[in-house]
Amino acid sequence: MKIKNYLVILVLGTVFAMSVNFVDGDSDFILELQNVNKEPIVSKLEIDGENFQQICPINNCKIEFTNSSFNPPKPDNMTINHTIDFNLKYNSTDVNVDPMKKERTEKFSESMNACIIYDIIEDKGRKIFFCENGTNSMSRYSDSKSWYYDSIGIYDAIKNTYTVKGDLIDKSTY
Repeated sequence: MKIKNYLVILVLGTVFAMSVNFVDGDSDFILELQNVNKEPIVSKLEIDGENFQQICPINNCKIEFTNSSFNPPKPDNMTINHTIDFNLKYNSTDVNVDPMKKERTEKFSESMNACIIYDIIEDKGRKIFFCENGTNSMSRYSDSKSWYYDSIGIYDAIKNTYTVKGDLIDKSTY
C-alpha cells in the first residue's frame, strides 16, 4: 500500500513540476486565449527568440487580430485545435522611407491542429487538460514562410481559457 501511495505522489509531483516549468519557463512563443468556448479572444501573443527579427524586422509592429477559432476536446476526440489569423502592421519611423512604405501590413496565420491530450486533472469540479503537439505553426501569407514550435497547451474548462507555449524548432523556417 505504501508503494502505491509513493507512486501516486511521484506522478503528481512530476505533473506539478512540469506545469510550473511550463508556466514560468522561457518560451519563444506564448498564446493566451479567453472565452474559448464562445468567441475566442486573444489576450496575449508573444513571439521571442531568433525568429522575432524575421517576423517583425523593424521592431515596431502592431498586431491586429482578424479571426480566431478553438475546438475543445470531446469524449470521442481527445485533441484540441485552434487557429488565429492576424495582420501585423509595420510602422517605420525612418524619415527617409517613402510615406507609402512607412506602414505595411502582412497577413499571418497561427494554428495547432490535433494537440493530443496527455493528462487531465480534475479537482473540485474543475477540469484542466494538458496537451502537446510539435506542429504548432505560424505562417506569413506573402511569401509562405513558416515557423514551427514544439508546443504544450493547457485548457482550463472552468475558466474558459487556453494557453500555448512553445519553443522554436531549429531550422523550422523556409
